[in-house]
Amino acid sequence: MFRSRTFAALMLAAVAAYGTGALAENGVTAGRILIGQSASLTGTTAEVGRQMRDGALAYLETVNRQGGINGRKIELMTLDDAGQTKVGEANTKRLIGEDKVFLLFGYTGRNTSEVALPVITQANIPFFGAATGGESIHGVFNKNVFNVRASYKVEMQSLVNYLVNTGQKQIAMIYHKDDLTKSNLKMTEDAAAVHGFSLMGSASVDRNSADVKEAFGVMTKLNPSAVRQMRASGANSQFLSASFVGSGIVKELKSEAAGVIMAQIVPLPTRTRIPIVGEYQKALAAVGAKPDYSFSGLEGFISAKVLVEGLKRSGKNPTRAGFIKAMEGIEDLDLGDYFVGYSPTNHNGSKYVDITVINKDGVFFN
Repeated sequence: MFRSRTFAALMLAAVAAYGTGALAENGVTAGRILIGQSASLTGTTAEVGRQMRDGALAYLETVNRQGGINGRKIELMTLDDAGQTKVGEANTKRLIGEDKVFLLFGYTGRNTSEVALPVITQANIPFFGAATGGESIHGVFNKNVFNVRASYKVEMQSLVNYLVNTGQKQIAMIYHKDDLTKSNLKMTEDAAAVHGFSLMGSASVDRNSADVKEAFGVMTKLNPSAVRQMRASGANSQFLSASFVGSGIVKELKSEAAGVIMAQIVPLPTRTRIPIVGEYQKALAAVGAKPDYSFSGLEGFISAKVLVEGLKRSGKNPTRAGFIKAMEGIEDLDLGDYFVGYSPTNHNGSKYVDITVINKDGVFFN
């Protein structure tokens, strides 16, 4: 009895001396919550990665200036993976094992997100708001994975519906070679099958290459070099793209991008009459960021806002398990005419998809 009382007294003394942070979850201290991110800050998708990060930082800085969450500032640690699978995997292991982050946030690729899955499962750490709609992330339930944006499946359905509604059923597709299960191809085939027709054909390209010779003549979802090569050769096909291509296509192709149709999983970032867009623009101005409004930046901003909501609901001493439970309690949350909702059996927050077109001046409209 004496020994047990002595042990209890020593434990109380330790808590008094070091505070509750001594027993806190990884990444949580008395004044900080550390969040980890692996993103493509260099390489062919660098613009998407930087915009996603900067949009998130604008919201997090706004929250931090208001005192953070229960007195804790949110710090985002971002490591560059250049869109490379193996680098992303190494970053994930470092963020969890060495940097001891609370959770992982805002990865900017299907490939780097996919390779992180076994690592996060083993570490039992939340993986939040990746900028991918890949089926391996959205289509298979994982208690640690929370998505904010809509999936590529929903995007492909919307794009095919758009084509059918405008009288077009001659559709072909290009997909990434490293999508070994051909999930994006299959979901597009399924979307066409709903309308009673099949794709005319398909081809694959390397993720980080501009060589599209193999895919020449295919009419949809292409990187900028493919559009240029095909149009220069006289192809009159209508080009469509999933959201991940981003606004970089306009900067590279300029007037040659005119007419390209692109699915978007957030509203037009210039349409300030939509509350979440107005909030995004005001936040960029408030933190002194350049008014470089982008779809990926808005996605990062929205994802950070949902993340903060989950952290607020996690209580004064957040744990990973508590964060997961808090997120599963978010139902039909209005972020400003942009809605997300979760449950214990659904970790996919939004189904928002918009169809946009690029005009001759390089401006997106719908």
